[in-house]
Amino acid sequence: MKRQASSGECLAAQWPPAPHMKFSLSTKLGLPYFHILASGGDCMEISPQQFREVQTLVRDLCGLVLGDDKTYLVRTRLEHIVAAHGFSSFTPYLSRIQQKTALTMRDELVEALTTGETSFFRDGHPFEEFRRRILPVLAQTIRERRASGYPLPQARIWSAGCSTGQEPYSLAIAVHEFVLGNPALELRGENFPILATDVSRKSLTVARKGSFPNHMLDRGLSAEQRNRYFSQDENSWVASEDLRRLIEFRQLNLIDRLNVVGQFEVIFCRNVLIYFDACIRQQICQQFYDLLTPGGLLIVGAAESLYRLDTRFVPEQLGTTTVYRKSSTGLSTL
Repeated sequence: MKRQASSGECLAAQWPPAPHMKFSLSTKLGLPYFHILASGGDCMEISPQQFREVQTLVRDLCGLVLGDDKTYLVRTRLEHIVAAHGFSSFTPYLSRIQQKTALTMRDELVEALTTGETSFFRDGHPFEEFRRRILPVLAQTIRERRASGYPLPQARIWSAGCSTGQEPYSLAIAVHEFVLGNPALELRGENFPILATDVSRKSLTVARKGSFPNHMLDRGLSAEQRNRYFSQDENSWVASEDLRRLIEFRQLNLIDRLNVVGQFEVIFCRNVLIYFDACIRQQICQQFYDLLTPGGLLIVGAAESLYRLDTRFVPEQLGTTTVYRKSSTGLSTL
């Protein structure tokens, strides 16, 4: 159960509570809710110093920058985790999680505080330009590589920060529709492999299952796309094998060294960089630049840009979408 708390309330994001939790169950507006209580019956509080410890730890673990106005968010998202570990306050919890052996607890912390808002074909226009302008050029690149004797000619696509998978599945749908609509090119979906990565194990578990409730498919997919690429399973829709076989899901932290993933023609990293500070954005974008093939493209979120970052990317406009090109020849001009 999850509900926004009014002033003074401390809510847990799970029901039923663990046996050792102290809680008070009440109703308001006809809805049940409960407080997680500290040992003395008070709401679990987080001090300014403890909040700064969480800020530092989360930035070190995954690069996420928590603003000073996020105290309430941190408390409400973490207090049920603190209680579930048998702690009655943040003090022993933070002492334990600072230990390098507390890997599971650190994963829980990242899971609780990373944002996973996403939808199919989010914002629309970047995917339209991907279909209209980018995929034809990638197809030409693949055909040239095949003519040059490449044993497995491909154009690789990376969805970095894929959350629960709606973005890579959207890319796979666009690829499949392009291949079906251009039979003369003699290409297959497997010529456009998609790597989808996220720091969150929990999100990747959902993404790999490819099972989404009705309301998630209603956001961004047409009825025709839903019926062609998903099969209904009770109250959920499951992605088809045609999509699944194009996508490899992998856990990856963007603040780590990224050269293990190989090179790409296109990188989508949308609505991710906004959560990092300028230093980390600079570091990530430099690695993206190094991993793109000559002329490759980086596509970021509609509210994001590389403004004030010292990169060698060259911004270009494709319709209403700004893309960032690796500044050298390779991909044909889009």
